[in-house]
Amino acid sequence: MTILGRGDLAPRRRQRRRKAPYVVALLVLALAGAGGWYGWRAWRGDKQAAQPPQVVCTTPTPSASPAAIKTVKVTVLNGTTIAGLAHTVAGQLTLRGFAIVKVGNGKAINGPSRVTYAPGEAALALAVAEQVPGATVYELSSQQPGVVQLGIGAGFHRLATPKEVSAARARDLAAAAPSPAVCSTASPH
Repeated sequence: MTILGRGDLAPRRRQRRRKAPYVVALLVLALAGAGGWYGWRAWRGDKQAAQPPQVVCTTPTPSASPAAIKTVKVTVLNGTTIAGLAHTVAGQLTLRGFAIVKVGNGKAINGPSRVTYAPGEAALALAVAEQVPGATVYELSSQQPGVVQLGIGAGFHRLATPKEVSAARARDLAAAAPSPAVCSTASPH
């Protein structure tokens, strides 16, 4: 039986809503957003990755070569309580070829002997320091240019033997020899 206007007695069927286009559109937007985000990250990361690693080389600064003994002028000062020690040491340095400029007493030095030199004259100081075992070497801006000062300290026992001087000179010359550059790679940040 049919009711007027309804066509038949079957219950009305609900129309199916088509959800597929909405779901597909939502998935497409989600994928596009995710792809854009990953693409942005990859693009920014690729800029950094595209740069080759930087090579950093450090060339060691060689020490000064010791000067020839005959070119070194020395002031010898006694910083101990032993009378006449500066004159004795000055005489021995003269026999070894140094030019002695002044001999006298200086301030008390409780530790090892001190070799001081003017800026840029490390080579002169090394030649003197090779003669005095355990001496410490200092650069002083107030030091008279062209003259190295040897302050004999309480730790002084004797000048170095010729064999010890030769070994010290070999060490100083090796330290003055140019060393190859040390290189490493650093990734850019």
